[in-house]
Amino acid sequence: MSRWLLAVAVWVVGVDFSPADDKKADKKDDVVVKIVHVESGKVLGVADDSEDAEAKCVLAKDEEGKEARQWRVVKDGEWVKLVSVKSGKVLDVNNASADEGGELIIWDDKGEEDTDNQRFQWDGKGDERRLKAKGSGLVLDVSNDGGVIQKKADEKNKKQLWKVVEVKKGK
Repeated sequence: MSRWLLAVAVWVVGVDFSPADDKKADKKDDVVVKIVHVESGKVLGVADDSEDAEAKCVLAKDEEGKEARQWRVVKDGEWVKLVSVKSGKVLDVNNASADEGGELIIWDDKGEEDTDNQRFQWDGKGDERRLKAKGSGLVLDVSNDGGVIQKKADEKNKKQLWKVVEVKKGK
């Protein structure tokens, strides 16, 4: 078992990381999580709670029942794919950017091919960690306007810390 899987399992006891077969995230037995930005207490969400491909990822107020602010974690080897519960689209580094400041969006799942900009890994120790993009090696950060972007990891930058919180069924 890899370190990130063990760490996430500690955060979310009983999580089944087996891949979802359906496009929409609606399986009754799957565990759903919120990705909480440690500094602000807000969650990783989608602008205007959109279901559209290329909708920008933003920090959003943590409100119960907002499915555009909930994610299904799907294991892919040493990496994970984060699937929006509302749209079934996945967290994606826009245009597979390897540049600092590249925006995070939701996009159609690419399946098995050319998926590095849709795969992520927890970086660090403890409950509060950085989320690293496979394709760029950069970590999720927050722009001044609340958009979710990628930047070089900086141990002193608290805007790069996230934690996973399980969403209880019916919330």
